[in-house]
Amino acid sequence: MNRNIAIISSLLFLSFPPLTLANLPHSLAQTITPATCNITPDNPESGEYDSPQKLQTLAKQITVRVMGDNNSGSGTILAKKGNSYLVVTNSHVLLGVNKVQIKTPDNQIYSAQILPNTNFGKLDLAVLQFTSNQNYCLPQEIASFDINIDTPVIAAGYSSSKGKMLFRTGKVQQIISQPSLKAGYEIGYTSDIEQGMSGGPIISSQGYLLGINGISSYPLVNSGYIYTNGKRPTNTEIQEFRKLSWGIPIKTVLAQVRPETLTAYNLPIPDIKQQIAEVPLTGWLGELEAKAKQITVRIDSSSGSNGSGVIIAKQGDIYTVLTAAHVVCKPPDKVGLCEPNTYKILTGDGKEYPVEPSTIKLEEGVDLAVVKFTSRENYQVATLANYNPRDFEYMFTAGYPRLGEKSPWRFTLGQIYSKELGLLNTTQSDFKNNSSGTAQSAVSLTGGYELVYSSITFGGMSGGPVLDTQGRVIGIHG
Repeated sequence: MNRNIAIISSLLFLSFPPLTLANLPHSLAQTITPATCNITPDNPESGEYDSPQKLQTLAKQITVRVMGDNNSGSGTILAKKGNSYLVVTNSHVLLGVNKVQIKTPDNQIYSAQILPNTNFGKLDLAVLQFTSNQNYCLPQEIASFDINIDTPVIAAGYSSSKGKMLFRTGKVQQIISQPSLKAGYEIGYTSDIEQGMSGGPIISSQGYLLGINGISSYPLVNSGYIYTNGKRPTNTEIQEFRKLSWGIPIKTVLAQVRPETLTAYNLPIPDIKQQIAEVPLTGWLGELEAKAKQITVRIDSSSGSNGSGVIIAKQGDIYTVLTAAHVVCKPPDKVGLCEPNTYKILTGDGKEYPVEPSTIKLEEGVDLAVVKFTSRENYQVATLANYNPRDFEYMFTAGYPRLGEKSPWRFTLGQIYSKELGLLNTTQSDFKNNSSGTAQSAVSLTGGYELVYSSITFGGMSGGPVLDTQGRVIGIHG
């Protein structure tokens, strides 16, 4: 895989007008975990829990009963911040419910509310919030990654008919995604769950919370067996689906929770696969893309080429755009004169503005430049992040690639890598191909390039922002 390399070393030291800066949130106070929550795997090397009793304990300590005034089901403790706990369950557990209560493993009962500012759309999901001074166990591990077929699992929840918690072992037999079944169901597993276990955890033999229960095998009707794109499986497929219980992956939950909530509750960023088809993003990803589109511009050259940029400041009607120097000046090392081209700015609302040549300023020693345009429109100004990104964090690139005669909007996901690992991989890929996805050959790394990441990019996205999961600019794509 090619690694992209962006400029971060000089972003905060250029002579710009007053900028909007954001500091990384302060570290959260460490959660006190009861000693009983720390259950050691039977096989430390593989992380496997061979003991059924240990797996049952892992499941029991995070399973709660969700009780409404005319309905009940199960839920799974997901995270904690101070005295505030998050519980994930199915939305069908809350149908017709006006008042919600949580019964914890120690038989305490708490009032619960739906987590504010969450919108799961048509997904059969809900996140509840309750407050307690007690220290309840959290999931041993949370699976923010794809789930493998044949993974051994244990499912837990409160049976409506038996009135007690049940544990059902099994294994993952099918994974249906892109598209999933309607309401977000992807995990087909052999555990024989009962009515009332909806919302309870599905835990792997390594202690990972994989997802939550939702549909039992052999339901009375087959209405749940429809793909999210509206297509219906064949009758043969439906008969196979009916043999399995179905659950929703926990990474689907994480993908719909706002990033600031993930950060506050110390939850992982989900491993979201890059979509080839142009499917509109929803939830916090959709909000993040909309924010990125407001601050990202296309820079068109009279030579017929284009690049991208990001709005970083505004004074009156004058906007300042940060971009890569080679977008507005050839050659990029600034040895010699720039080509006598003229430039236009295309903003997210489709309006064009000329760039006054005298406003083009190149920064010495780095592949960065600023240009200015004038507009009475009120455009969003980007926030520049004032912290050092960490390895393996998720990030996004935004811009307008040159694809044939078109320059469509692109917003792509990737991960940050250490410079050493990134340079190694980039150097190796230089001998294999000459992909436009690599910002610059690793053997000639100059111009302030220090940030290495794996998102898919194309020519024309140079100068566009590299964003963190809160939409802050952490670099400029080269």
